[in-house]
Amino acid sequence: MPINLNTVLKLAGTGNLELVEINARYDLARAQHLKAKEWLIPTVSPGVLMSSYNGIIQDVEGNFLDVTKDGFWAGLQVTANWDVGTAMYMSQAARQNVETAGHAKVVGQARVNLGAVRSYYDLGAAQSKLVALEQAAKKSEDIVSQIDLQVMQGISYKSDLLLAKAELNHIKITISKVRSEIHQRSNSLIELLNIADNVQLLVVDSLLVPVELVDSSIISVEDAFNKRPELLVLNSGLQGMQTARKSQTSGLLLPTVDFGLNNGPFGPYFSPEGNSFSYYVGARWDIPLGVLFYGGTRKEYDARIRIQEINIDKTRNQIRREIHDEVAHVGGSRTRLELAQAAVRFASEALEQGIQRQQLGTAIPLEVLRAQEQLVEAKLDLIDSVTQYNKAQYGLYIALGNNP
Repeated sequence: MPINLNTVLKLAGTGNLELVEINARYDLARAQHLKAKEWLIPTVSPGVLMSSYNGIIQDVEGNFLDVTKDGFWAGLQVTANWDVGTAMYMSQAARQNVETAGHAKVVGQARVNLGAVRSYYDLGAAQSKLVALEQAAKKSEDIVSQIDLQVMQGISYKSDLLLAKAELNHIKITISKVRSEIHQRSNSLIELLNIADNVQLLVVDSLLVPVELVDSSIISVEDAFNKRPELLVLNSGLQGMQTARKSQTSGLLLPTVDFGLNNGPFGPYFSPEGNSFSYYVGARWDIPLGVLFYGGTRKEYDARIRIQEINIDKTRNQIRREIHDEVAHVGGSRTRLELAQAAVRFASEALEQGIQRQQLGTAIPLEVLRAQEQLVEAKLDLIDSVTQYNKAQYGLYIALGNNP
């Protein structure tokens, strides 16, 4: 299955199971917000009531009477109980939790994207190493053929031929290891992207090109604090706690409002004499003395708010460290990249000269073998250097609060 970086990022945003779960948690927060708003809507109770009484009853004057009676009611009852102080602030807190869950989606997306980018570059690096090693194996086979011909002509030793064959076998063993690594890297990326098909991924981008996403010489940590979704999550959560805490302070000053409405035909069985209508509206202030004397719930909110503030400070320190680490990673990777590029040029030229000298009989086979080995190592170092540099660029890009 051919794949490039854009496809990887697209699949990471839609198929990754971690993000699917985060989206489900966002839907849960929205549902909880809707649930918190339900307090505004009264309860409607349509129904039928049949009653009967047979026995002694006392009238208002104190006389006891033997009574038999029945009653019937059919209609609509509407009731509502509004604990304004608690419900209003908890509804606002639930709305804030939806915003918090939205920021959490961005956190998860950034984390998954970075993991996908790193996994993608690891797969591409393994594939590039395979190409380089296969080229080296072909070149090594040519060297073995040349030395074999020289041995037959008596101008080279058999030990030189054996060393050349040993080097060729070493390259073939490394090729086998890299093929296994490619399968593992592909399977890892398939799992991350949640691809159900039985495929092996094939990177089609040219990965030996360094990407430049961030100028590491111009970095603003404060700008990153304003953009990093982790801090947005914590700050939004802090606002939600502060809003919910008001239910234990100013919310206690607001009353509980009761409302009821009853309307329907009323009278004996199956022959109602007329319509019955009644309603009530009331307000009361519930004063929880335990809250006033001890304030346990309010103090619990205070403790949770303080813990959240500490977590914000810890996250700021962590972000600052991540940025500095990624800046150092970019700088070190750039230095290794420049050295590896130069090493490939040196080793390539040395190998070409060695082969020419060998053909002229002025270089021993061991020199050519050593040059071949150095070129392979230089190419593998270059692949690793480019891969690490690109991963560092993406790491710094996301550490600054961006999302690829």
